[in-house]
Amino acid sequence: MRIAQNGRESGQTLIMLALSMSVVFGFAAMAIDMGSMFRAKRNMQIAADAAATAAALDNLYNGSITSAKAAGQAAATANGVTNGSSGATVTINNPPSAGPNAGSSGYFEAIVQTSNPTFFMSYLGTKSMAVAARAVAGTPAVNDSCIYIANPTASDVFHVQGSTTISAPNCGIYINSSSTSAVKITGNASTITAGYFDDYGGNSGHQTSPTPISTNSAAQSDPFGNVTGPSLSACSGSNISTATSVTTSNASTAIPTAANGVACFSNAVTLNNGVTLPGAANGVVYVFENGLTIATGATVTIGTGTAIGSATTGATIDLYGGTLNQNSNSVLNSWAPTAGTYNGISILQPLSNTTTPLQVQFGSNNETLDGVIYAPGVEVYLQDNGGGVEATGVYANTMYIKSSTLNVPSYSAANPNTTPLRLVTLVE
Repeated sequence: MRIAQNGRESGQTLIMLALSMSVVFGFAAMAIDMGSMFRAKRNMQIAADAAATAAALDNLYNGSITSAKAAGQAAATANGVTNGSSGATVTINNPPSAGPNAGSSGYFEAIVQTSNPTFFMSYLGTKSMAVAARAVAGTPAVNDSCIYIANPTASDVFHVQGSTTISAPNCGIYINSSSTSAVKITGNASTITAGYFDDYGGNSGHQTSPTPISTNSAAQSDPFGNVTGPSLSACSGSNISTATSVTTSNASTAIPTAANGVACFSNAVTLNNGVTLPGAANGVVYVFENGLTIATGATVTIGTGTAIGSATTGATIDLYGGTLNQNSNSVLNSWAPTAGTYNGISILQPLSNTTTPLQVQFGSNNETLDGVIYAPGVEVYLQDNGGGVEATGVYANTMYIKSSTLNVPSYSAANPNTTPLRLVTLVE
């Protein structure tokens, strides 16, 4: 009897062990399948993030919803999810269909979904599971301004007088002062064309045309965040020149060799006709400790390129002390760095040099800058209509333009792959 009882107990144990093993294997199978689903979900999120970002970027620089959606689809494909292939769907919405940015046309929503096969769960009748992900990307409007006047409180911080022409059709003008007379327009002979003309405060004088001033606009911040130039401790040894005049004949010895991207002129220096200050792929900052003069009738080149948006090497003029004096009938051509701390800056007058306003045009001289003029602590001014300035941005404490011509093509549009000013952000 005992033997028979032990046999029955052993049989029961085997049955319980078999049932337990089934449960254990079931949980193991579920864990493996769920791990596979989590991995698929992560890959879907990567594809969704890429699609939303690509769509927002394409729209930023091409201004076409159709093109942006195509770019989003292409980005999803590049990340392994192609709309209509193997049951996958990639939907690009503008504006987003849901979430806190629903209805906002500046944002793109990507919804990516595919069917992922199961392994062990297929034996239980579940052969596949749908895996989806969503992302929303857009471009903050804070970086749309290519003319930015930083003074927060003063009146008359942006003064336009006489027969001035300002052309910035692909970007905007923003005046940061809260003063009720932040903008002053003297006379009605000026022409201002821009994507917008936003004034945080108010204006006095005439209204502008064809782009009117919009007062009490939303606040914006300086997209460069008060970039400062190198300290003088970066000037030592062979990267310092004591020359007071640079010509094509003495350029090899008068132009300092850059060390860690910095080259310095310790004296006030004049650049003469035909002189080129060489740039570099990551940029060179030329520190002028006591000011820079472009000689009468001279054509001077900073960096290398062929047209706006074509920089091959870049360089920045840093007015550490003194100012820029550009004599009559002279031409300054500049290509800013397309990488590094001074990315996008052609002329820098840092906050440490606030004693001298920066005059970038007077009479018959001209500037063509594939980069911005950045002078957050001083006034930038242009005077007389014998010449003009083409710069891809002006960021100044205040600005005065008297009967001059200022063309401002958008730096971001001209340099879409390297611009530091326009950043697409994943917001959901």
